[in-house]
Amino acid sequence: MIRSAAQNGADIVKVQTFIGSELISKTAKAMDPDQPGREIFLHEYFQRYQLARKDYETLFEYSKELGVPLFSTPFDEGSLDMLVELGMPAIKIASPDLTYLSLLKRVGETALPIVLSTGMGTNEEIEVALKAIRSTGNENIILLHCVSNYPSQYHEMNLACLKEMSLRFKVPVGLSDHTKDNLSGIVAASLGAVMIEKHFTIDRSLPGADQKISMEPHELAVLKEATINVQSILGDGVKTIQVSEEPAKKSARRSLVARVDIRSGTTLTSEMISLKRPGIGIPPADLERVIGGKAKTDILAEQVITWKMIQ
Repeated sequence: MIRSAAQNGADIVKVQTFIGSELISKTAKAMDPDQPGREIFLHEYFQRYQLARKDYETLFEYSKELGVPLFSTPFDEGSLDMLVELGMPAIKIASPDLTYLSLLKRVGETALPIVLSTGMGTNEEIEVALKAIRSTGNENIILLHCVSNYPSQYHEMNLACLKEMSLRFKVPVGLSDHTKDNLSGIVAASLGAVMIEKHFTIDRSLPGADQKISMEPHELAVLKEATINVQSILGDGVKTIQVSEEPAKKSARRSLVARVDIRSGTTLTSEMISLKRPGIGIPPADLERVIGGKAKTDILAEQVITWKMIQ
């Protein structure tokens, strides 16, 4: 999956790290996602997908070989300590832990870059979370807007909040996207998102709770290309004439054109002048400057008038 993500445009890959017995109360039960109709203790389900330290050593080493950074979401302090010891380059905090302030402070103390997801969160909760992290001196934070519904629906996305979040909290913002397609990610990129996070799988038919809402390799490639194109389309924000427009400017804009033959020395009147294409002569905005002037040369009817012809 890491190799496929890298090959299809991912700039960075993220996994999750947890200890099932530290994540969920041992009294909590639920229907087994892998075996419909069977009830289990929920922490046992997470233990099935729990990786050992040696597994992460292998993954981090492999990612280095591929040249794509790998980081993780730790769900407990033990997992955090292990990941930091293994040289993880950044830390993700999942939306459910936005209010887990003691973990946030521990994360801040690592001095690593932090990606903080904000699903289910209010502005007040985000403010408190940021205060906890910043109390450690760590200001290297990206906030991810998120809707914690799997899958999320268009009418829930409220992507207009991205700019408001960036201004309010004075941090870069991105999107943790749980919709079924790429549109929200593309729109977010156009609104200034610096990071787009999507669930990823090599095959949605594989077993696992998140497979159905995950994007496949070809979809990731399309999203990456689209976000690059969005940045190109947005440009630098300064209104300028493009080099490619110059031929059209000359051919499609209008110039002052003689309606009749005009002899040298004749005083020019508005009746003698029309405004026609191409735009290679005196522009229409200068018509008033020309009226009352005199022709320096003979000007033929339908000839484009230039400044060299006017006294």
